[in-house]
Amino acid sequence: MDKESLVAVFAKKSTRRDTTNNAYAARLLSLSKKYNKYKEEEEPYTDFTFLHNLEDVIHFITKVPNGRKDKNGEFKLPTPSTQIGHINPIIEYMIATDEHILADNYKKYKNIIDDQIENIYQKTNGVTDIQKENIISYEDLVKYMETVDSEIKIMEDKQLKTHLDEWCLEDLKTLRLLLRIYILYPSRNEYSTLKFITLRDYNKLKQPEFNYVVLGQKKSYLSITNYKTSNKHSLKLTQITDKPLLKMLKTLKNARDIENRDGLFYLQKTGQQYDNQNLCSLMTKFSKKLIGKNIGSTLIYKIVIKEAGLNYNDALKNDDLTNAVKFNEILAKYAKIRGHSQQIQKKIYMES
Repeated sequence: MDKESLVAVFAKKSTRRDTTNNAYAARLLSLSKKYNKYKEEEEPYTDFTFLHNLEDVIHFITKVPNGRKDKNGEFKLPTPSTQIGHINPIIEYMIATDEHILADNYKKYKNIIDDQIENIYQKTNGVTDIQKENIISYEDLVKYMETVDSEIKIMEDKQLKTHLDEWCLEDLKTLRLLLRIYILYPSRNEYSTLKFITLRDYNKLKQPEFNYVVLGQKKSYLSITNYKTSNKHSLKLTQITDKPLLKMLKTLKNARDIENRDGLFYLQKTGQQYDNQNLCSLMTKFSKKLIGKNIGSTLIYKIVIKEAGLNYNDALKNDDLTNAVKFNEILAKYAKIRGHSQQIQKKIYMES
């Protein structure tokens, strides 16, 4: 079965996005090739009947080391997250092909691995070893924003700027905007594909297809539609209340209107709109250069949540119900923006 045919199988679930169907198909095909090599079969698999060998497939996914060496030159076992990345498309494939009993059996293993992931996050407060090396305090995050402002001022005052200087200046301005958005409304890399739309035009949409900055005269919003599914219940709508951010966004929209473009973020070299990887690369490139840390959207979320969580815990310890309610509401808002429950937020991202 080729990728196109496999995508068609996953597409039977109409509420799932095309990007997810493509990702599932790619993962399942990759698993098929790796499993074929592992079994030392001479002929490649032409279908996915090998998935009926449940215990052997689970053993391969969980117990067979990766093909790549780590920085210490060792072949490591797949992480629980990698294991889940293989098992999810298997389950969805089984459901799509009416193999519900087999899907349920794979789910039993998935549930165990999910618990392993949660236990790991609880022990580390949701911070991996790599993130521990890069995490900074909320105060230092604010100082980093000020450093970016200073860099922009230096670049703007520079005489006889080259085109590379101009590109760097625009990238710094993009970073400044991204940092403000992520600190105020922390979420995933999905902000990379934001488009401008007026509130009037947005209200005409039957089902928002893209991620939008919705600008109105009285109210403005972040509208995120590509979180996991295209189901209307997955829409995340967050009101933008920060006046400096609104001013930055409206100034940028005026510039984009002149350019006849609606995206917020574009690559300087090609003019193409950002994708998630471009956003991640920009954020880590400058944070590494300016403060010696790799600061991306996920780490910003953890820094912001930790700060709010500390204030919430202090209020609880001091029996300060007013502030406890205040910071709990902030945490609830962040959980909604991020797209998970507050229970998961407190288990994974907050200090106990």
